[in-house]
Amino acid sequence: LFCELTISPLGHCGDFENIKMAEDLKPLATEKFLPCQPPTPRLSEDEVVPPDRDGGRHILRNFTLMSVLFSANHGCVEACLGLATSRLGSIGARQSGILYFSYTASSLLGATYVVKRMGARDALLLGMGLYCAYVGCFFVAAFFLWDGVMGRVAAYSGAAIGGVGAGILWTAQGVYFGRAAEEHSWRTDQPTAVSTASLAGIFASWLLGGGVVLRLLSTLLIEAGASWGAVFGTYTAVALLSTAAMPCVHNFSHAAARDGDGRAESVFYKVTAAGQLLVRDPKMKYMFGLNATFGFAAAFLNSYVNGQVVPDARYIGIFSAWVSVVAAGASVVFGRISPTVGKDVVLIVGALCFLGVVLPFVVVPDAGAYGWTSLFAVYSLQGVGRATFEGTLKARFADFFPNEKEGAFANIIFQSGLCSAIGYVLTFSLLCDDPSFRYCIQYSDGTLHDVLTFELIVVISSIVAILGYLRASTLYRKQQLFISIPT
Repeated sequence: LFCELTISPLGHCGDFENIKMAEDLKPLATEKFLPCQPPTPRLSEDEVVPPDRDGGRHILRNFTLMSVLFSANHGCVEACLGLATSRLGSIGARQSGILYFSYTASSLLGATYVVKRMGARDALLLGMGLYCAYVGCFFVAAFFLWDGVMGRVAAYSGAAIGGVGAGILWTAQGVYFGRAAEEHSWRTDQPTAVSTASLAGIFASWLLGGGVVLRLLSTLLIEAGASWGAVFGTYTAVALLSTAAMPCVHNFSHAAARDGDGRAESVFYKVTAAGQLLVRDPKMKYMFGLNATFGFAAAFLNSYVNGQVVPDARYIGIFSAWVSVVAAGASVVFGRISPTVGKDVVLIVGALCFLGVVLPFVVVPDAGAYGWTSLFAVYSLQGVGRATFEGTLKARFADFFPNEKEGAFANIIFQSGLCSAIGYVLTFSLLCDDPSFRYCIQYSDGTLHDVLTFELIVVISSIVAILGYLRASTLYRKQQLFISIPT
């Protein structure tokens, strides 16, 4: 047994003074992260409320609308992000780094406060509005020389504002997802884990499917003779319209956040919820690897492969769209099979796919050796891995951390965003001076860069991700067993 529980004579289920348990479960026995709910009274057969199927379908329709609008807004950002390095070179890499550092900082210091204060729907609206600044900066800067002062100001300031929006947006999306899943579970009288798996599949499918269309849009417009200014203007318009439509999404009731004793949470806690959860709940630190390997792999693909391996910037839209096509299809498959094979298997497959994105370049570092077939294989692996990140991983976070959704989903942002930011910096900062070294690659601007170090970081993070997740899953099962011990 993991603990010896003595309930006080009053039966106060929040009293953990007499709990004795293994050292790794002690941080779980707090009212903030492991609340003890009073037992649900048994209902007689006449009192049992039948499932509200119509209500469940309404929740699904509303969640689908949110997913469509979210995917349109975020798809524009991803399309611009994929073009940043190929169009702007080192300026684009620095801009992407600023975006992710701002994204990471906002998730750790402030995003949770905004979501707790405003509620998930309204925070989604705010985050999407700020996201528009990042897309708009490409449109503004398209009319200036990118290497001029005005172009740099537009690129860097838009990235900083967009990063703050991203931190708020993704934290709010996670909270909205969790609350919609709980509502759907209650309406349909099914386990919450089943609802999280279902809604995760819906969200990932729309997010990634929308990305397909918007990433392909740049290639189609350029082939039709449009200017890059027109391309970025179209993306800006789509981002603004999707933001304007967000008030049509249902706003789940939002009450002031309270702690386990019913007291209103302090401003300090709301601001630092992500950091406190990372420190206090041991499961969270073991989940870091899964977010890290996604962040590193995404940065490697967007900065190095898009910028140095793909032969022409016109084709980046095709390859990026292919990632979304594969990811959308895989999301549907994973959403259907995860209740059967388990979310653990799906997440391990995802980590191995991220490993597969980088492994070919470790074996064959020559950027000129990759043709259409090999590149499609690399982007396909990224698509499968991303499907697990956007769907199954977030469903697992909702399962693991049901009582601190804002802090949990802010940690996804912090962990993956930090690693992506580091990855974008490493792409252009790891230099070398020996062209005879097979991993010393000449970039399009003539500079020599060491690609092996970054590739090994991705490989190691993928292995660590699998081991860490297995440990977190073990702790979760122990926690569930502890909760289920009869009193």
